[in-house]
Amino acid sequence: MKTITTILLAFLLTGCALVRNTVELGMTETEFKKKNYSAILSELTEDYSVYRIPHDSYTNMYVYFEKGRLVRVKEEINRPDVVIQKSVEKEVE
Repeated sequence: MKTITTILLAFLLTGCALVRNTVELGMTETEFKKKNYSAILSELTEDYSVYRIPHDSYTNMYVYFEKGRLVRVKEEINRPDVVIQKSVEKEVE
C-alpha cells in the first residue's frame, strides 16, 4: 500500500511539472518563438504581429507583439455546437 501511494504521489508531482507557462508579458518575440515552436503567425504589420497557439480543437491562444515585445494575450474558445438563431418578426400593418 505504501509503494502504491508513493508511485501515485510521484506521478502527481511530475504531471504538474510538465505544465509550464511559456508566455510572459514583456518577453521578446525571439524568446517567444524559441519556447513556442507550435505558434502560427496570424498577422504581421510594421507595428505589430499576432501569433496563434492552438491548444486543442476548440481553444486557441492569441499573443500580440508591438515593437518586438509581448503586450497582450487572449484566449479564444470556439463552440461549434452552440448555434444562435436570429428570429425575424414581421411587422403587422
